[in-house]
Amino acid sequence: MKLVDDLVLMLLNEETGYMEQVAGWNLSCAIAGALLADLSLEYRIDMDMESLTLLDAKPTGDDLLDSVLANIAATPEQRNTVQYWVEKNAPTSDEVLEKTLDGLTSKGILTYESGGFWSLAREVSFAQPEGGDAGLPSRAATKRRIIQMLLSDEIPDPRDVILIGLVNACDAFRFIFMPEEYQAARERIQIISNMDLVGRSVGVAVAQSSLQLSLASRPAQPIPKLRWLPMLRKESLREGNSAKFFADIYRDYGPVVEARFPFGRRVVILVGNAVNEWVNRRGRLHLRSKEYMTGLEQVFGAQRSLPGMDGAEHFRMRKAQRSAFSLSRLWERVDDLYGEVRSALRAWEPGATVGAVDGLRQFTAGQTSQLTVGVDASDVMADLQAYMHRAQITHAQRVLPRFLLKTPRMRRTRRGIDDLQMKIQAAHTSARRMGRPRDLGDDLISLHNSDPQFFPQTDMTFGLVMPLVVALYMANGLAFHLYNMISRPDIYRRVQAEADALFENGDPQPGDYSPQAIDVTRRLILESSRLYPSIPLQMRNVMNACVVEGYEIPAGTRVLIGSTAPHYMAENYPEPLRFDIDRYLPERSEHRKAGAWGLYGLGTHTCLGHRWADMQIAINVLLIAHHFDLELPSPDHKLQLNPFPTNAPRKNLKFHVRALRHAV
Repeated sequence: MKLVDDLVLMLLNEETGYMEQVAGWNLSCAIAGALLADLSLEYRIDMDMESLTLLDAKPTGDDLLDSVLANIAATPEQRNTVQYWVEKNAPTSDEVLEKTLDGLTSKGILTYESGGFWSLAREVSFAQPEGGDAGLPSRAATKRRIIQMLLSDEIPDPRDVILIGLVNACDAFRFIFMPEEYQAARERIQIISNMDLVGRSVGVAVAQSSLQLSLASRPAQPIPKLRWLPMLRKESLREGNSAKFFADIYRDYGPVVEARFPFGRRVVILVGNAVNEWVNRRGRLHLRSKEYMTGLEQVFGAQRSLPGMDGAEHFRMRKAQRSAFSLSRLWERVDDLYGEVRSALRAWEPGATVGAVDGLRQFTAGQTSQLTVGVDASDVMADLQAYMHRAQITHAQRVLPRFLLKTPRMRRTRRGIDDLQMKIQAAHTSARRMGRPRDLGDDLISLHNSDPQFFPQTDMTFGLVMPLVVALYMANGLAFHLYNMISRPDIYRRVQAEADALFENGDPQPGDYSPQAIDVTRRLILESSRLYPSIPLQMRNVMNACVVEGYEIPAGTRVLIGSTAPHYMAENYPEPLRFDIDRYLPERSEHRKAGAWGLYGLGTHTCLGHRWADMQIAINVLLIAHHFDLELPSPDHKLQLNPFPTNAPRKNLKFHVRALRHAV
């Protein structure tokens, strides 16, 4: 392994799923220094306190090292200081870090988890390291070895000297040691960091670069202010198309713009591919969801929730719920899913009309609630929808006064939600769950029982109700997908052909859903989701001041991230208003462009269960296409949108059952 790999593993905090929160420029310089040290160990360069000299320009076979080596070889003045090359390569550290994490993942050393988290692979965590203690996690053993070395008189080997120098250069030992140990070891850390010429030169260069450049002021542009009058004339706003509207803002104002909404609240809008990439890579250091979610959590008597957590506790909660929302958990229940979908479809007789909003929300709620919390919640879905809608616009988006959530109807609805929570918990006693497959309810109750301080009973209602809220989003997505399928007869026939091939000999098993078997269905859903994302934007608060695209955003600012606005940008999707499922063919793959896809959220709050949701929706589309010929109220029916609180069709969208193709 390269030194940069060792450095990343040393700094990876498995409690947070990311790097120790050292100063950004220090980490950048340390990564750049690790690459130079690797080249020195490969005998490609020589370094001393005065200069860096190229010894051999022959490639090493490693892309990261060879990129640095090629730059050194191409520099007319090859004798530069180490500090010069540290500073020159430091700005590329984000890319180096990303590739290093990907490389460690591909080698099976790390495991990547959705949302941009990494942890040590299970088989590596408990492997016996060379010279380590049996059964001790290998990374912990490496840290323990270095800690013991620094707290004793043991002479380290040259590679460890360099590693110690790099960790010291980015001031990370304070995270690795206990405070009293760190104080005892500080002098020896400095001595060892200077023992080796390579380690000393890199360490000094990193320290000097950090001192000089971290203090350098970075000029920031004044943020343009949104002028509402011209924006009110935008067709996208009249249509209620939030993603398209934010794409218009980007074209008129650029990636960062300040706006004032009702009641004088200042919001900074962030839009564009580069913004999406910034949120994915750096958002965890600067943005927080807690302030946005606090009001909604309090409605349910909760202090914390998965969408309202940040940092280490958010990572821990994601890990606790990871299995419950995994695709493998869905495959364990796929026969139950078929049964739930068909049970609802039996009411779809020829001549019947299905409401695309209320009808499909009840439809998806029944199957989702059974799969995730073991009860049928379809009968309370309308009330839950009304309550969540009111809670979002009063306590999260703060568009209306809070007292509107305390009307007699809302109070009755809240009592019904509390009854639902008690019903779910009653269904998850040991006796009633015996022999049944595990679900989210089991996982949350187990988490509460094992650590009631981390997940108290007061947080239970919100945790158990959230899957039903997700069912609302899934219903909106399903309505959009069916509309786009039915309104395009050629695509409808192709989806039906895929569905018939899958179901002609009985219900398919998980392995039957290959990318080739559901190719058209998958691309239909992708394109429909691009044009009509259920959650088109995200709200966050800036907890640490940051510079985005050259604009300085102070701490405490509320930001609105138009994560799906790139869906409507021609530079990503030529003719973005045109429905074209061929965008997702391998030779085009327009959604693969960096920052061009924002459907599942961004950064650490990327949707935990999006693979489950995508497949559940696909199975719904395939079953409906297999069993029915549907039609719209009129061939020229124009889709209308309701953007609040999430993107959904208007209630005038309905589907007529023209014919039954195969008996349910």
